[in-house]
Amino acid sequence: MLQFKSMMSKLIFIMVGMSFFTTLCITGLLFAYGVQQHKTYMKKYRSDLEQSIDRKLIDETQTALSAVQLIYEQQQAGKLSEAQAKAAAADIVRNLRYNEGLGYFWIDTYDGDNVVLLGSDAEGKNRLDIVDPAGNFFIRELIEHGKQEGGGFTDAMFPKPGEQEPLPKHYYSVAFPPYEWIIGTGIWMDEVNAIVGNRETELQDEIYGKAFHFISYMLFLQIMIFACAAYLGYDFTQPILIVTERLRDLGKGNFTMDIGLERQLNIWMDRQDELGTMSRALKEMQRRLWEHQKSILDMAHNDPLTGLANRRYFQACMKDLGDTSHITLIALDLDHFKEVNDTYDHQTGDAALLILAEVLKDVFPDALNVRMGGDEFLVVFTKPIQLDQVADRLEHFMNQLTTIYQSDPELARLTISGGIAHSAGTAAPLDILLQQSDIALYQAKHAGRSCYYVYHSGMEQHHKKD
Repeated sequence: MLQFKSMMSKLIFIMVGMSFFTTLCITGLLFAYGVQQHKTYMKKYRSDLEQSIDRKLIDETQTALSAVQLIYEQQQAGKLSEAQAKAAAADIVRNLRYNEGLGYFWIDTYDGDNVVLLGSDAEGKNRLDIVDPAGNFFIRELIEHGKQEGGGFTDAMFPKPGEQEPLPKHYYSVAFPPYEWIIGTGIWMDEVNAIVGNRETELQDEIYGKAFHFISYMLFLQIMIFACAAYLGYDFTQPILIVTERLRDLGKGNFTMDIGLERQLNIWMDRQDELGTMSRALKEMQRRLWEHQKSILDMAHNDPLTGLANRRYFQACMKDLGDTSHITLIALDLDHFKEVNDTYDHQTGDAALLILAEVLKDVFPDALNVRMGGDEFLVVFTKPIQLDQVADRLEHFMNQLTTIYQSDPELARLTISGGIAHSAGTAAPLDILLQQSDIALYQAKHAGRSCYYVYHSGMEQHHKKD
């Protein structure tokens, strides 16, 4: 057991020990919470990225399919023979590229005869019996999945152009029945892993930076607390030392007190309780720690770029709210954002997002404005509001935002598309409304962008067909 020669040493030890233990516990809890949040975020990030890639593969393949359909219509009109039409369609698909030239398309017949594959020797040959290193007849799977309604996805291994080593690849294929063709494209998973890895590295660097500042602040706080404890210990023990000195004098039979000692003793007796001063110092420490913790929680709830609510905070709010009959959602997505981001730089893209956030807060101050991720935003009304009012305000928002973007040459091509989902007085689960707003947004994108749609039941059936 520790032995202390003075109350001052004991008081300093207790205060600094309590502060260190509290800091250690808070730091440990925040670290554990941060690790868990990091894992959850990365899992969600990868899931969202894979869904985005699936949508892109579908959209790009639909572009190739549309080109083949146009050639087929010329054949139907008698402008081309079937052989001429197939050759022309194959040439178009063979030359189509996306993703800065890295993405390409292939065509196989229902019987497995290759029609298009980068003009390689495989064209004109049957590929049904080709297997990947895992032993999968993946060409057969691509054909089977492509024949499904709306096409399908297949995972297999295939070498990159100009390479020999097969790598994991995620395919999407869809059928063109008039020619009994299967048209498809895909992405190598190492590209997806690289994107996820880069994001994880960025996030870790951000976390390490915040952790460094947090630890530095805590160390500084410990130094201040030590100095405060020394001062308070000294201040607290002075009356005891004076009384002890006086008792010693009395023990020696000295019943008189010099004027200086008497004056000093009166000063100590007239003071506020020293324990109250120490309590206020501890309260100040608690307040500072709470403010720092609150700052960390705020960073977890808000998007660091735009200052809007993030997806996690939105989900927490909606979980507390539960099902209600008064929810209105506006799903928003910037058009051509990736092209602007790629053409200029991320600073330009960030500026576009910041402008969008400011206009969003200005037009919808009574709603919860959320950045769902990337260039996707969500406006949430949880109180009764007329649908026509929502539409009017959305039009005003889109016009105001487009006007600002058009004043900047780098942002001039940006527009905004939206989808509205309205509970219309009937309680509806949030995930259903989110899905409906996404469907309406998809229709706006499908209709040419720079517009919005309000969800209705027939739209969902149309979305499935598309």
